[in-house]
Amino acid sequence: MVLRRVIFLLFLLGLASCGNDNASSNNETLPSETPAEKGASLYTVNCATCHGEDGKMGGSGAKDLSQSHLSDKQIKKILQKGKNAMPPMSAILENEENMDFVIQHIKTLRK
Repeated sequence: MVLRRVIFLLFLLGLASCGNDNASSNNETLPSETPAEKGASLYTVNCATCHGEDGKMGGSGAKDLSQSHLSDKQIKKILQKGKNAMPPMSAILENEENMDFVIQHIKTLRK
């Protein structure tokens, strides 16, 4: 019976500590990503599986991005609508700003 009460009190203390605001104040001190870092992160999560980190992988028929000569407008159209096995990325990238970050990153992969 005493053991149950001790466990219950420990459980309540654990729950009380979950409401601590220290976690949110730690996030405020973290530096935000630069546009280049954001583009690289989005590319790594959403594109590198098929295109590879360096853009050269070509998995599932993906184009070698290091050889691409497409304009920003052409890249954006492919990201929005998809092409061949590549699905549309508009919903995944969520907004125009993220799409622009990815486009800028893709251009850094060119030779």
